[in-house]
Amino acid sequence: MKHFALILFSVLLFSWGCGGPRLRPLARMQPVMAKPVIPEIILQQRFYGSGDSLYLLLRFEDVRQVLDVPQTAKYMIYSIRAGASERDALLQSDSVNVTVAGRKDAQGLVLQLALPRQLVQEPNVLHLRLWQDLENNERMGARFKVPLQASMPEKDFLLVQATNGQPVFQDYTTTSTPLLLRSYSAAPGTLMLQRFEADFTPALPPMSARQEAVPRTISVLEETSIVPGDTFSLKEPGLYLLAPDSRFPRGLLVQPNAYPKVTMAKELLPPLIYLTTSAEREAMMQAADTKEAVDRFWLKIAGNENEARRLIRTYYSRVETANRLYTSHKAGWATDRGMIYIIYGPPSDISHTAGSETWIYRQSETSPYVKFVFTKKENTFTTNHYELIRRPEYEESWYSTVAKWRAGITGT
Repeated sequence: MKHFALILFSVLLFSWGCGGPRLRPLARMQPVMAKPVIPEIILQQRFYGSGDSLYLLLRFEDVRQVLDVPQTAKYMIYSIRAGASERDALLQSDSVNVTVAGRKDAQGLVLQLALPRQLVQEPNVLHLRLWQDLENNERMGARFKVPLQASMPEKDFLLVQATNGQPVFQDYTTTSTPLLLRSYSAAPGTLMLQRFEADFTPALPPMSARQEAVPRTISVLEETSIVPGDTFSLKEPGLYLLAPDSRFPRGLLVQPNAYPKVTMAKELLPPLIYLTTSAEREAMMQAADTKEAVDRFWLKIAGNENEARRLIRTYYSRVETANRLYTSHKAGWATDRGMIYIIYGPPSDISHTAGSETWIYRQSETSPYVKFVFTKKENTFTTNHYELIRRPEYEESWYSTVAKWRAGITGT
């Protein structure tokens, strides 16, 4: 049986199951005025090679849902430079009329670019700037950079949704979603698909001490062949890997029900690990009616039904967003970025480098300044795996923020 090493750097010195959060007294806070929400445009991409070109599928979305990107975006300027700096040599540039070439999907804008194969090589970088028209004749330009590799045109397949032909941009799908494999090879053949167990523990709190990084090896549970052009569904939940022996294998976390949404009673409890003690979780797990037990937990925190409903909407909308944005080899809510997003909410600022993300939460009347740095880690199944650099000094901020949740204060 084949084995594939999944490089995970998340073996920590203690487990949530051994205790859960310690709850501290919370000083009474005065309400503050809500600040305007600033758009946060993200880029997701897929690609394939055919003939003398590399085809890039680009998807833009405002994750804070301030802007309707397909409506506000008007054109995109792109260039290929011999490096990541705007001062590096310009090799090619052009623009795209978004109103003509763009396609709208459920929540974003999709564009396709064809790049000459001879320019797709290290150290070249694709520079993108998406221009949007806002109110009062204002204009906003969102910048992105895509490093290019000479091996990228070797990938000659694309996974799409069978119902609409849109690329599967995210690293997850559901057991009920029909998929289609498109091949751009001159001599298309079947591709191997492997299924693995997807049983990974949730993120531990940001002040947790780490042991030395230990790679984890998981075994193939099932193998099958996928024929290009055939519609198929992945009926068993798990972690899948398409074309495992290629330079660009395609990983997918397959979940049941309406993922990334949380709609079933049994899905409500696991994400509560960040707010509850082990005793509280055990009591809810042993309850005859999980939904009723979870409702009682929120009602106890909130004090009344209206406030409980508000807290539930806020918490599980964050769980859904974490699932949508941060799913890797495990559900988004269980990742380091998902944990921080759920408890702290959307960061004030996010900055990116080639190998890290930095999240800043600015000081407010209810919360002090805090910064989290996530580093990108090698992973067989995804390029969306980031780990938090944990620090002991996060302890006070973490317990204070959890205590605010349990006092009904969410900062929103």
